[in-house]
Amino acid sequence: MRVSLAVKCLTAALCFALPAAAAITIKDRTINQPLVLDQNEDYYLHKVYISGITDLAALTLTGKINSVNLSHCIFSNIWAGPNGKATATEAQGAIVGSFVATDTAFEDAQHQLLCLREGAFGTVTFQRCKFRTTDSFLKKIYANDPWRSTPPTTEFANIERLELLDNEYVNTVLIVHPSVKVVIFRGDISNLRLESPSTHVIRLEKDQDPSMINMDGTAVAQTPAEADAQPVNSSEEDAQTSPTP
Repeated sequence: MRVSLAVKCLTAALCFALPAAAAITIKDRTINQPLVLDQNEDYYLHKVYISGITDLAALTLTGKINSVNLSHCIFSNIWAGPNGKATATEAQGAIVGSFVATDTAFEDAQHQLLCLREGAFGTVTFQRCKFRTTDSFLKKIYANDPWRSTPPTTEFANIERLELLDNEYVNTVLIVHPSVKVVIFRGDISNLRLESPSTHVIRLEKDQDPSMINMDGTAVAQTPAEADAQPVNSSEEDAQTSPTP
């Protein structure tokens, strides 16, 4: 999809670019127009609220991006139009070094709460985030399409390392494609659906630190004292696979 000039202008208007390879910061904004991140920079979004979008994603990642950091943001109330597009956050041919979302909500989008599928990602981390379809929004979805029987999905693909830590999942199904090399969970995984049983899944106990896991999913070498304290549980059997929606 080609990004319209209006969206480009909105992105430029919202961003404050520091000199020479510094971060692009967007904060304390409430808007009802889509936002596109498409520069090879470090993006920091703090308290950015985007809602009321029709037929587009509220937040789109495209092109080569060094990093994206979201904190206390909300992407919500997204409905499809003639083009059938309704996603809170998505990637379109994006190449992203790292993506971190903390205390951020992806909610009430008709088709997908989040779709990181079209692109390539290094480390992707979601911590204390909400992937949520409210009951009232879900009722509207089913009322508009009586043939539909599944909630909006949350989809991950083409990721070197995916960390899902202490998140909340309500009325959504998490889909992890085989192209995700390592998945690290802490907290609820009852809505997880693995596309391949060979996906390397690591389940952390409460308060276990994901930094103790190497990029390839092996445990970081520990001193004897650290090893005696609490070993990392890295069994794939801890992952639960939900029925296909």
